[in-house]
Amino acid sequence: MSRHRKSLALQRAEYGLYRGVAFLAHRMSAASTVRWGSRLGALSRRLLRRRDRLMMRNLRRVFPEKSEEQRRAIADACWRHFGRETLFTLRAQAMSLAEIAAACPLVNAEVLESAIARGKGVLLLSAHYGGWEVAGMAVMSLVRNIRTITRRLDNEFLERDLARLRSSTGAAVLDRKRAVREIIRALEENAVIVLLPDQSVLPREGVLVPFLGHDAWTTTLPAKLAQRMGSTIVFTFCIADETGHRLEFESPIQPSEAGSDPVALTRRINDVISRRIEAHPELWLWMHDRWKGTATGESEGVNGE
Repeated sequence: MSRHRKSLALQRAEYGLYRGVAFLAHRMSAASTVRWGSRLGALSRRLLRRRDRLMMRNLRRVFPEKSEEQRRAIADACWRHFGRETLFTLRAQAMSLAEIAAACPLVNAEVLESAIARGKGVLLLSAHYGGWEVAGMAVMSLVRNIRTITRRLDNEFLERDLARLRSSTGAAVLDRKRAVREIIRALEENAVIVLLPDQSVLPREGVLVPFLGHDAWTTTLPAKLAQRMGSTIVFTFCIADETGHRLEFESPIQPSEAGSDPVALTRRINDVISRRIEAHPELWLWMHDRWKGTATGESEGVNGE
């Protein structure tokens, strides 16, 4: 529980705003979602100025060779993208799994099917990139025995709503604080575990390895699980474009390739995610303090916008 727990009045206000936007999103066409989502993203940039400054610092760190105008263009495109994703995710909540699958076709799905066929469980890795929320719903059309790891929100009303949504898709949700034992049991049952290991962790929870060319505290959980359980690592990324989404599966890392060094495997995982982000930087969550706790990544009061 956070030491700075939100008041019930603030939680209700946030929830009321969420429900109002969701009501409108459920009634939008795809074209309206793109148009109004872009406007929402542009507005968010002006309202969340501390996050925008953090985004620009991150872009300067990773792309020092680009001009400030080029970095600003990436940041603006990123804000618009996440505005669109917010509305599309809300709109998708009113869609069936079949409708979501039709709006988000699966590319190279045989990669995941082959990994499941091994019978050792699958670690399905992605990032806060593209349409990761849509991806979580789209993959349900292919897999039923699936688990996701989440952190509890600091708004109890939103948390209840999202819990109902996740349960309606058939996915079992594991609490991050108690997840390891349940993940091991699920992998023994040949389940698919969805993990997004691209965000910062506390030093005691990870290792310092390169991410986008700069050392960042990174969880070793996927590497350790793959090495302990003999599970296949499969990467998937949900790409958003003007026509919708597509969910792409990449060549897997087999247990025989994982070796015995979790740090080396964690580096390899970061490399795969970094290559995707470098190819389309506007699709990644640059407003997250990924390098928090490192010499060059101390945040400057990004909380409490």
